[in-house]
Amino acid sequence: MQRRLLGLPIGVLLSMATLVPSHANDVLERGKALIVELGCGGCHEIQGHETTIKKEAPHLSYQGEMVRKDWLFNFLRKPYRIRPAVKGHMPDFRLTEREAFAITEYLGTLTDSGEPLPPEFRHPRKTSPQEEEAAKKLASKDYFDCFNCHVLGDQTPKGQPTEWAPDLSRIKNRFNPDFFFKWFQAPDKYRPGTKMPAIFPDQNSGPDDILGGDEMKQAAALRDYLMRIGKTENFPDYAQVKAKYADLRLVEGRTLVKSLNCSGCHEIAVLPEGKMVGPHLTFEGSRVRKEWLIEFLQAPFTIKPEYALLGSVTRMPTFDLKEGDLKALVEYITQVLVDKQIDQEKDVDPALAREGRRLFREKTCDNCHQIASKARGIGPDLTEAGKRLRPGWTIQFIQKPEHYLETRMPNLKVTPDEAKALAAYVLGPKD
Repeated sequence: MQRRLLGLPIGVLLSMATLVPSHANDVLERGKALIVELGCGGCHEIQGHETTIKKEAPHLSYQGEMVRKDWLFNFLRKPYRIRPAVKGHMPDFRLTEREAFAITEYLGTLTDSGEPLPPEFRHPRKTSPQEEEAAKKLASKDYFDCFNCHVLGDQTPKGQPTEWAPDLSRIKNRFNPDFFFKWFQAPDKYRPGTKMPAIFPDQNSGPDDILGGDEMKQAAALRDYLMRIGKTENFPDYAQVKAKYADLRLVEGRTLVKSLNCSGCHEIAVLPEGKMVGPHLTFEGSRVRKEWLIEFLQAPFTIKPEYALLGSVTRMPTFDLKEGDLKALVEYITQVLVDKQIDQEKDVDPALAREGRRLFREKTCDNCHQIASKARGIGPDLTEAGKRLRPGWTIQFIQKPEHYLETRMPNLKVTPDEAKALAAYVLGPKD
């Protein structure tokens, strides 16, 4: 059995520290690509890096009309990949059941206007054998060729180099059935940029040789066919939580959607554009130790109490990275996102820790930062800062914090020697 450290096999960690030169460039290129694919730039400022996530993440302006609430609640608690061809994926925000319920209820109010569907076409309804046969024809390669693009259970699309569109065997568990009429007519309205064509763009667009050319009957038959295939999934948690939190108000969900910066990745017409809510990462490789970064990316946690104390629920989500991607991302951050003016190998002199402790109190650093059991403020807990921060960066940051981060940390006007002493205390063992 392989020994593991920080959740990874020892061999993987060693390979991260000693990359073969011929492989190093590939790893760094993959790390750079992950910055784009994961949408890091939606929350963090990273000089020279942008993200395409806004183009790939689903448009949420009509989410309440599109998806079932019970499915949405379950998805928010346990996200999974829906569109195989999209490189970015929904991370896990580790939502409490109340948070997930609040977001579900708010997104459930985001609907489209329009004429109600005539009663005879609403789901569920009885279908004739003629309609069932017509739906199969419509989905076949002779007509709309649905399975040339869509996954169907364990069957992958034909003629495509990779899986392209969502699994139709699970679609009935996600979509509100009657929304299919609008989706068939104008998918680009609800998923801007989608490759899905409008198969019934107007009232007379259906094939003339199926169900008398009646577009509404054809759409209903195709919708009912999609509602029959695949395994039915049940999501009982939503109903239980709904009864549990009867006091919930919609404003709570809207606040969460804003605070979690959902619009940093998703278009939501009724909300302002997303904003940078995470720390500046341009020099993150100079800031943190590689071992700490590996552990943090596997299991993120709140570092700055400021967020909670000021009423924000902003948090770093969990991306559930594969070992290869984790390795590439860590190598890229620690090798490329660095300040070349900083001595990366610089260390602190433990003999200066006593003077650093005196300065820490004199400069009232303990008004904001927690050390051991002392009361905490809005700054990060520094009890185990030595496990997270690199010495060279810490010394420079103490002297000019505003250069590295948008922070409430004031410039203490310390001398280089005082900064070295403070760093020795902050990064050393605490008694």
